Formats: sequence, C-alpha cells, structure tokens
Amino acid sequence: MLRGLFLQPFDGGSHRAFLEGLLRHTRFDWTVLALPPGEWRKRMRRGAEELAAKLDGVPGSFDFLVATDMLDLAAFLALTRRRLGGVPAMVYFHENQVTYPRLRGTKFNSWFGQINYASALAADAAVFNSAFHRDDLVGAFRQLEREPNNWLTAAGIDAIAAKSAVLPLGLDFAHVDGPGERDAGPPVLLWNHRWEFDKAPELFERALQRLADEGLAFRVIIAGEPGDNPSPAMWRLREALGERVLHFGYAEDRAAYGRLLRRADIAVSTTRHEFFGIGMAEAMAAGCIPCAPRRYAYPELVPPEWHGLLWEDEAGLMARLRALLTAPLPPREPFRAAARRFAWPEVGPRWQRALEELAAGRFPGGRGGA
Repeated sequence: MLRGLFLQPFDGGSHRAFLEGLLRHTRFDWTVLALPPGEWRKRMRRGAEELAAKLDGVPGSFDFLVATDMLDLAAFLALTRRRLGGVPAMVYFHENQVTYPRLRGTKFNSWFGQINYASALAADAAVFNSAFHRDDLVGAFRQLEREPNNWLTAAGIDAIAAKSAVLPLGLDFAHVDGPGERDAGPPVLLWNHRWEFDKAPELFERALQRLADEGLAFRVIIAGEPGDNPSPAMWRLREALGERVLHFGYAEDRAAYGRLLRRADIAVSTTRHEFFGIGMAEAMAAGCIPCAPRRYAYPELVPPEWHGLLWEDEAGLMARLRALLTAPLPPREPFRAAARRFAWPEVGPRWQRALEELAAGRFPGGRGGA
C-alpha cells in the first residue's frame, strides 16, 4: 500500500472536515502532521518549521505528500530535503492569500502571496478546489508580474499553470438527509455563511429590509458562524424582522444545522468571494434554491440551465429575490443532484486516482510528465 504524508498547518473547520473525509475515502497508509487551529498568519509563517520538527519523530519513507495552502511548502521541503528529497509533492489550495478579499483600508501583504507562489512552484502538482479558483490565482499572478518591483517571473507562472489541476472538495451530506422540515407558510430565506466582511452581510441586510418594507411575505433563518469579527448587520436584521426570524445563531450541532437547511427554501449568498461554496452546496443538497452572484465558483455549483437564478449586482439580487418570493419555486431536484456530485462517494475515487498518479510521477507537472 502506498504511504502518504499529509501536512495540515491549520487543522480546523472545513480544512479538518476535508482531511477526515480524505482519510476515510482513499486507500493509502496515511501519516498526518497537523497543527491546531490558531492565528492563520502564524500558521503560514511558522508552520513549515514546526511540521518539519514533527517529521523527525516519524520513521520510514513516503511515496507522496500533500500539503494544504497555509503551509510554506518550499520552506518545508528545504528543511526536510535529506529525508524527503525526491518525494512527489502536491499543494492543495482551499483558499489563497492573493485574491482573498481584504478589509477596507488594509493593504495587500505580499509575504503570504509569495508563500502561495513559492509553494506552487516547489510542488509537483498545484491543485485547486474549483476551476474558478485555479484561474483566479493564476490570473492574479500574471497581473502581479506586470507590475513594477514584483516577486514573480513569467516562466514561474507558466510552470504553475502547466502543473495545475482541479479536484473538488468531498462533502459529507449525512446531516442534510432526513425527513422534510418545510411547511406551508411563507418561503424561508437562508443565510448559512460567516457573518464577516468578506461575505457582505450588510448587502443581505439591505435586501431583506427592502423586501420587508415592500410587504413581501417571507421568513428567514440566520445561521452560520459569526467569526472573529462579525458584522452588526445580523443583529440589526433580527431586531428589524422580529417574528419573521425562525432561527438566529450558530447551530448547536450538525444535526440541528441539517434540520435548518431542510426547513429553508432559498439559500442566499451575497459574498465578495467564493473559492468553492460549501455552505451553498450543503443547502442545495437539502433542496434549497440558490440565489447567488453570477461569478466566483457559483456557476460551477449551479446547473447551467438554472444560471438565470444568479445575479450581477444589487439590483439583480433584488429582482431574483422578488421573483422567487412571488412565483412558484423551481423544482428542487436539479439542485440536489448538482450538489451531490461533490459527495465523498463520488469524489473519493477521483482523489484516489490522482494521488496514485502523483506517486507514479504521472500527475500534470510530475516527474514522469503529464
């Protein structure tokens, strides 16, 4: 059995869920070196050194390794060159620090972008959770290379593009399976994202306030994790909407979260970015109709024949919501089926084949060629 090394400098949240699924749904002898969740900047700055020290206590050799994007893979490989020299390496991008939205008034910190760039250069394969994410980061690298005093080369970017591929996250939908929770009352709008600036909760607040002012009938479930810097918009919305709010706050567990998804009708996203869209995929798997931007990873999640549900700007958001609240909803099954393409039983075999190819040097960019 092939032996794999998985390097996880931030072992929490969706990163942890992905790792647990990968371990269950692939047939390798895995060794995991991980650091607990913490301040992400510290993980990116120190993770390589800390995980290299952990490797000293692990005997034996490896056939391949996988690192997530918060690791400085180039530094890790330099620190472990006597041990891991020649082991095929993949870096998996859950997110990146070049195109991730920044707080208003803050500047781009090139340190973390350079870590992502160097990791992709050092790896044999740079793999992304969506085609949008791959194109977004490679495109940003090309834009940066044209600016003065940059830290990239055109040849380096071409090399990264040549070794890039897309492998989606695997998702566990057990918590969304169960008896229906919907009733005959007004449609239920769902927010199941973090409450922070990058998800634009203020836009969600404005939209629902306007719908209420127009007298449209609806109810709302406000779930999702508040995060470290939650927007006051959600508390304002709870006060303004009163009895329309069926749930407010983080679900107590995954079973409770699944019941909320099964009660909702329309899943709304107003985000400023989305590299994959786990929350929307979960909501669609539970039968929710998506209402999201016509950009980021959403066109990959939503079936092409239903892209009319996606919107371009705030006026488009309002138009879509009014239409969904005043006319019969679209059938739910196309969205359930689209989301379940990402269930682990579907995605696991793809990861199995990809990692076997990586070990054999046949993965794009590997030592054995494409």
